[in-house]
Amino acid sequence: MPELLLQETSPYLTRRASLLRGDGDLYLYLEDLVSQTPATTAAVWVANYLPAPTDASVVSPNGTPPRMGAGGTRFPEGCPDLGRAMSLVWFEEGDAVAVVDAEGVLAAIPGWAGRSDFYGYSRYARGRTGLAWELTRDANHALEAKVIESREFWTWREAGAWNEVRATGLAHIENRTGPQEAAWPLGTARFPELIATRHRVGEMPVWVTATTGLSAQRMAGVEQYVDEPERAGRIELAVARSIPDQAGAELLSSLATIPFGRCTWLGEGHTIGGSPGNYPPFGADKAAVLLTANPPAGSRYPMPDLQGLRRRGEPVTYLWVMVIDEETFRLARGRDARAAIAHLQANGANWVQ
Repeated sequence: MPELLLQETSPYLTRRASLLRGDGDLYLYLEDLVSQTPATTAAVWVANYLPAPTDASVVSPNGTPPRMGAGGTRFPEGCPDLGRAMSLVWFEEGDAVAVVDAEGVLAAIPGWAGRSDFYGYSRYARGRTGLAWELTRDANHALEAKVIESREFWTWREAGAWNEVRATGLAHIENRTGPQEAAWPLGTARFPELIATRHRVGEMPVWVTATTGLSAQRMAGVEQYVDEPERAGRIELAVARSIPDQAGAELLSSLATIPFGRCTWLGEGHTIGGSPGNYPPFGADKAAVLLTANPPAGSRYPMPDLQGLRRRGEPVTYLWVMVIDEETFRLARGRDARAAIAHLQANGANWVQ
């Protein structure tokens, strides 16, 4: 039976990391806990503690991972003793983890592991194999910096950062709209703490409900899809209504838990589908939502500029939630969000839902 050396669940409760000592080797596993049945998303070889096989025909017993071959390890006769002074460090985004010992990063599964025969890095790997990639100087430098940054982040969060996050977020949104009129907690997870607050925009008959808390941590996966992830990794959500109801807060409640509840990200032009009738307060024909920092402005009520907030040195993007019909949803999915927004504007839609 494999020996469990380390095991932790991420603070967002979406991933579980396990370091297992098997028959001659060690592996780091990362499991997805979001699905109904937890499944391993990536597994990286960490070390051999017995001599590496030199015969490519050697097959591991059923149900056990292969031991790294002699050509893929820096220590074919067996890796140095690892001892027990090891710990797991979760990255800020919650989708990646590193095993760290007194010398630094021993192994790591980044957020992009599990694609193109890449499953992670190991200090003792040589070259690139399907079991582990070599921890080159550049990779090691980047991962060491990420570990330091992540440790600082979780120290900050555990030390009561929410009071700071809430105070600065509310001060920003009140400065751009108006005083808080109502507030709702969002989600039940310990991290991240989230609230939605409603604000009247000046003297206009328009009320903006916005989240506070999403931007306190970077979302997972952004760096895989955008050129400047530092400009897209932190968001808050906002929706405008012509009446001071709870519909905006209820809509944000269903959206705000997506990034850290599913270990994914939301960004400019993203859509969340549904079917007609799913959003009754917004119209019987509404079938989906579209997220954009630049909704149709219209000419009746000036739209407040919500941008300008920064978290941990990075800009926060406020994404407006547009509730759209099936035709607009198909346009957004089939072409792009800009075409969908142009379609909304041509049909008289604006930022107030």
